[in-house]
Amino acid sequence: MKLPFRSNATSLLESELIVLDALFDSACEFQTLRNTGFRVRWNLPYSHDLSDENLQCTLDSLLDREILTTKTCEHRKYFLFTSNGGKEWSLERRPDWNRYCTERYKTTSQNRTLMSVACVSEDIRNDFMRLWTPQTANKRSAIISDCDLIYWHPFEALYVGLATYREKYEWSPKEFEVHVKEEEQRWASIRKHRTWWRNVSELQRFINDQSG
Repeated sequence: MKLPFRSNATSLLESELIVLDALFDSACEFQTLRNTGFRVRWNLPYSHDLSDENLQCTLDSLLDREILTTKTCEHRKYFLFTSNGGKEWSLERRPDWNRYCTERYKTTSQNRTLMSVACVSEDIRNDFMRLWTPQTANKRSAIISDCDLIYWHPFEALYVGLATYREKYEWSPKEFEVHVKEEEQRWASIRKHRTWWRNVSELQRFINDQSG
């Protein structure tokens, strides 16, 4: 299992850093940080090997060192970064924030997919919309004030893209063959030209750009 780049600028243990990779942009409950299903849940090719007991000890240690804090919502306990935790994580992972983005999906009342993406850079937003969304989608863009994209790391503004399109679920054999080829080409283009990152695994592509 190849682990992502770390600068070794802090005393964080490898297992602690991996847990923090899941927490850098969200608040999480204990069960979402468990070893079981960690890779799939966080779309990462690596995982920590902590038992539930050791994971709880790790979280307690991160709380004691004020790297994490907790909040309770509807009787559910969530772990999240402190500003100090964000600084420690950033020292290790060296995130290129200008390339960061996050997207969401919902279904409209007309049974169409509405995809929204929020980026720190206008160029990254435009690249994402061009490469990720269907060419036939109805697309819009806007600039908004930061709405806690990364709650411990404020940005001056966010560049938002919206795309509305209808998903197709039924195919004739010939249509499906064409669709598979088009998807292969689309993913090949994304892999070759992607300029954004959404998680630590995707961030690795840009580490060399700033390692010097």
